[in-house]
Amino acid sequence: MTDRRATAARKPEERGTADELTRRLFHGLPRTDQRRWAGAYVTGLLTTPGRKSVRNMGLSLYDSHTAFQSLHQVVSESTWSWSAVRRELADWCRERTALHGWALGRVTVPKRGRCSAGVHRRFDPATGRTVGCQLGLGLFLLTERGALPVDWRLYLPDEWLDDPTLRRRARIPETARPGSPARLMLDLAAAADGSAAPVVAEAETVTEAAELVEGLGALGTDWILSVPGATPVSAGLHRLARTPAGRAPAGRALTAADLARQLQGSARPLGPATPEAPRLLPAQVHTAQSAAPLRMAASWAPGHRTPQRIWLTSLHGERLGEAAPLFTGHAVGTDALAGLDDCGLRDFEGRSYPGWHRHMTLVSAAYGHRLLEPARTRGTVPASTGRPAAELVGAGTSGAWAA
Repeated sequence: MTDRRATAARKPEERGTADELTRRLFHGLPRTDQRRWAGAYVTGLLTTPGRKSVRNMGLSLYDSHTAFQSLHQVVSESTWSWSAVRRELADWCRERTALHGWALGRVTVPKRGRCSAGVHRRFDPATGRTVGCQLGLGLFLLTERGALPVDWRLYLPDEWLDDPTLRRRARIPETARPGSPARLMLDLAAAADGSAAPVVAEAETVTEAAELVEGLGALGTDWILSVPGATPVSAGLHRLARTPAGRAPAGRALTAADLARQLQGSARPLGPATPEAPRLLPAQVHTAQSAAPLRMAASWAPGHRTPQRIWLTSLHGERLGEAAPLFTGHAVGTDALAGLDDCGLRDFEGRSYPGWHRHMTLVSAAYGHRLLEPARTRGTVPASTGRPAAELVGAGTSGAWAA
């Protein structure tokens, strides 16, 4: 990478932005130019107005029309390991805020054309349309300041792994193997071990719910999973007969929505007793994939019998009560996604698999700095959220989970 210190002096007003964080994250990078330009990239994501393209960031940070080339190279063409930087980022975040849980979230990144790694046609629930996109799966720390991403996986449909030409052009490593989005989320959940905090996730389909229930149970971690109403369940002591993932047993199986309607009158509030708050059903629940009994919670709109949302969880007793705020809202709130967008989440212009991972790592670092540094130094809510970030995981948390 070319050293442009003589021609690309950083503007004085940008000096010092995120310097402490970038020194911490990039001290292990083998080359001085890698450390310098990775830090500049984070600063650009934090301070450049509008779209965070490498050209815009280069012009915003430096008195040079060629600085963008180094910003592009440190992400798309460099060799540094994003995994080590993400581990450092997770440690840095946990030193500055209490951990209440881990969340598994998904991010749809619209893309034109077919050249960016992992791009495919997919239904986007947020827009109600089928779009060409990349699908990113993220591991988030759930904290009193908000949801902070610390690890990522990129979903690769079979055609990207089976076609040698596509694989070579996108620089997809041999270690990348086929796997559903749920399998990638479970891979992320496995990286969250070493903490008693529960994992929070959302299944979009019955099949995905079955895969996540089985996989999270196998990891041995506590978890809270939002599931579709059509998820087959049984109440009481008997486990459902095992069937292929997501397929209902023979005959008309009891669904989670059926059980919620039957027990609505005897469900008790889980946390503050507001009309639409989650309520805990008075029964132990089994699915075909759960070796141990589960608990089930649901929320209803006033005057309705069909639940708005349903959760299955491995938590019981006091731990279930302590985790009540984690049932509120979605695993990763819209404010967190909006804040990540403001840090350039969807602005990466490169096409390679390594480039995507390095960009997402640096976006996560920028967002972590934006949320945690103001909280630590001034006690204020970051301007990007517009409301206390504790609301992203529910207000009134009784305390952090021990590491």
